Amino acid sequence: MDEPSEATTGAGAPNPVIEFIGVKKAFGAKVIFEDATLAVYPGETLTILGGSGTGKSVLIKMLIGLLRHDGGSIKAFGQEVTGLDERGLLQIRTRIAMLFQSAALFDSLTVEQNIKYPLREHKWGTDAEMTDRVTEVLEMVGMPGSQKLKPSQLSGGMRKRVGLARAIAIQPEVILYDEPTTGLDPINVRRINGLILSLQARLGVTSIVVTHDMDSCFTVSDRIAMLYDRRIAFTGTADETQTCEIPYVREFIRGGRGTLDEDVS
Repeated sequence: MDEPSEATTGAGAPNPVIEFIGVKKAFGAKVIFEDATLAVYPGETLTILGGSGTGKSVLIKMLIGLLRHDGGSIKAFGQEVTGLDERGLLQIRTRIAMLFQSAALFDSLTVEQNIKYPLREHKWGTDAEMTDRVTEVLEMVGMPGSQKLKPSQLSGGMRKRVGLARAIAIQPEVILYDEPTTGLDPINVRRINGLILSLQARLGVTSIVVTHDMDSCFTVSDRIAMLYDRRIAFTGTADETQTCEIPYVREFIRGGRGTLDEDVS
């Protein structure tokens, strides 16, 4: 199933926002993707599932140029991104933001300074406008008044929320979530899932979520893509995934894990 079902998009689906076409990637002798093909459509939340080492994070990192592909095509907003130089990638990153698994905050900077960092890099408005934007996005993620705190003063869930505030500060059209609930307690897992849903509704963003958390997957997803055998082996709605009788899909949903032993994410 390479296209979204009519239950998700209806007849005459819009053009994809993101496309992976026949993508290949290896680290030395270890082949991660032989033929990864996937389309992501405007406004949807698509979750990428797969066992440890199947390349979930690799896929989204190739999209924004943090890793280079070995073959195939990767397009964002209709533009081929695989051959872009750093200047071109910087422009793409103004439209695609990423919440890293560890939140990737700068420990020496305050919350406000962390959020302003991409705003300054992308020359987003005056300092006063950036200050107002920091206040706005912190309120969106339920962290008002935390501007002067340092990352060391934040819990794991709070760090994730600040990382998400930084990601949405530049008003991206696409948000990439790399294992957004890993290491969090159930309360913070629910809080992050709620933020993913509310930001999609409030901002109209397209979201790609990388996770192995099945509860989160079925909470936030419009569609689900599963990595298996070095490719995107299945795509479907949440309902289609839960009722799928393909053995590797069924086994994963019921607690099975992927095919590679070494974790490359």
